[in-house]
Amino acid sequence: MENKIIKEDFLDFNTGELPYDKGHSALGEYHHLVYDGYFGNFYDPISLHQWRNLDGSWLITEEDGKHFLEQNRGDNSKGAFQNVYATLVHRTKLYSTYKLEYDLRMFEVAGMAGMAFSYLTSRYYYAVGLKYGSLCLYRRNEETIDIIDELKLEPDFDYDKTYHFEVLVRDDVIVKLDGKEVLKGKIDYVNGRSIAFVSKSQVRYSNLLVTMTDSELLAHDKGILAEEKRIESKRNRYPNLKNIKRLDLGVYGSGRQLRIAKYDGEVYLLFAQHQKRYIRDSFAHLSSMTLFNYTKGERVWTIGEPNNSFDNTMISCDLPFQIADVDNDGKLEVIYAMNFEVRIIDLLTKKLKRTMKTPVIYNDPLVKNEPFYRLNVDAIRVADFEGLGYKGDFIIKDRYQNVWAFDKDFKELFRYHNKNTGHFPYIFDYDNDGKDELLIGYDLIDHDGKMIWSLPMNTDHTDEIIYAKLHKNEEEKFILASGNEGMNLINKDGTIYKHNEIGHAQRISVAKYDLNRSGLQIMATAFWGSDGIVCDYDYKGNLINQMEVGSNGSVVTPVMYDGINTLCLLHSDTDGGLIDINLDRVVLFPDDGHPTLCSEVYDIDDDGIDEILCWDQTSLWVYKADKFTKPKKDYSKYPDTGFSNYRGEYLISLEDLS
Repeated sequence: MENKIIKEDFLDFNTGELPYDKGHSALGEYHHLVYDGYFGNFYDPISLHQWRNLDGSWLITEEDGKHFLEQNRGDNSKGAFQNVYATLVHRTKLYSTYKLEYDLRMFEVAGMAGMAFSYLTSRYYYAVGLKYGSLCLYRRNEETIDIIDELKLEPDFDYDKTYHFEVLVRDDVIVKLDGKEVLKGKIDYVNGRSIAFVSKSQVRYSNLLVTMTDSELLAHDKGILAEEKRIESKRNRYPNLKNIKRLDLGVYGSGRQLRIAKYDGEVYLLFAQHQKRYIRDSFAHLSSMTLFNYTKGERVWTIGEPNNSFDNTMISCDLPFQIADVDNDGKLEVIYAMNFEVRIIDLLTKKLKRTMKTPVIYNDPLVKNEPFYRLNVDAIRVADFEGLGYKGDFIIKDRYQNVWAFDKDFKELFRYHNKNTGHFPYIFDYDNDGKDELLIGYDLIDHDGKMIWSLPMNTDHTDEIIYAKLHKNEEEKFILASGNEGMNLINKDGTIYKHNEIGHAQRISVAKYDLNRSGLQIMATAFWGSDGIVCDYDYKGNLINQMEVGSNGSVVTPVMYDGINTLCLLHSDTDGGLIDINLDRVVLFPDDGHPTLCSEVYDIDDDGIDEILCWDQTSLWVYKADKFTKPKKDYSKYPDTGFSNYRGEYLISLEDLS
């Protein structure tokens, strides 16, 4: 007897496009966005900037009372993204062998179109694909596509016909076309994976069906029960998340443009809003900032005219503002760029202390495609290039080309221009001489602006950087999320220690995610072309596990959760939560209506246990484990003087390096 596990005729969908980011933007790199519309039991894991000005990938159409799913994208991916397929994943996990059936008609024949099975991520699966001249059974593993079996089609193959496919999914796969066996081959079948539509061509799908025999269904049901018990057992080991504070942001809130500071026994939150000039997100400027006293739940001051609209709060870059004691007087200041000036103001009173005009870039031979007379600052960060003993110097940068370093008197110290700068430099004392160096993009720069080394990488740019000792027997390493260059571990001397393909590497973190494993572990995510992939690695950069979240905005930030266990934050929506080293969602957020757009991790009350801040443009909610013990170790984190949407997060104790 055949038992139906998945039956999809798409009649529960209205005709029209499935939801997608109509701007094909980078907002989902660190915002959790939910697009209006109905997805049914599916999710789309692909985001790609090359698709700007194009419509969505998936379309529901109708003919003679039947509904069809059509790939509406064609190919339209090239270069580093040439292996990006339009993908639509069914959320059902299958815990036994099964038979997959579907109907397919080609509207375009140049690219491979079909269905994936034993699907783990958009970069790892098996599939049956049809294109002009051939029908293939193949495996995708990252950028490698291996043909397992292939049928060369006759020249008179009818591509206008709707064909019925049957795929017996097991260790020895059999593929039937209109009832005739045409392909077969061995695969590494794994329970608990999914099926997905994958296509490079415009095609029409219908009559999706997954069935199991009685014995397969029994194994499937047992697998589901075993998995539920396994996860439940894990979740019972951890305390629950409890909401401990709510803050009304009024019109002063923003997206993930937040700075946090502790001063004189109080915690302060500084939100920034912006306006976009000239080209999308490339030349935004600060339009308003608002300081909140978190402890008292009160607004302290506002600069500029607040506007918490989507356009003024959502952006796929940093905004140039930081909190630090830049004049070493024991008081905190805000250093920020607004209206082509760098300004330093007192944190609590917003009294102006100092100001300078940004550099003139008109006719500057090292600046290309910048539309203004003066620099529109992309990001700002404090540093100590002079050996002052405090962060009295600072850098400002443009979008991907140049960095300027200034001293406490606003005198230019040096300027960097070589490779793509990326978004946010890593500033630290590399050679222990009391002066800061910076890793900017692919280049390590000394405190005087001289090049120390440059990596042999020249495409895309570095989004996030961590410099850390990962094991007691190893030297410090740079961990880089460098977009299409992958996730890389770099030796101190600038040689590549380990390269990992993950797609477009976007975010990274380092922590002791596994108490039973040697050294520290690395979490990483991908975005462009393969959104939602999360991978973890050991201290040598070897892959441990990988998965696909099925939604965007995972920040993979370490959380000292209960005094013993470090977990990793995805996002705060129902399909997010906190994961462990096995990438299991072991702690979930309450279904209490909290905002899910943005999240951040911060130890607000200095008890060693992290709080999780969740917010959108109007409110901020804070969560914490409802039971915990005080940690017995001291941990280092990214400094509060360097907040950015493009910084690798870490939670490191020297005791965890063994």
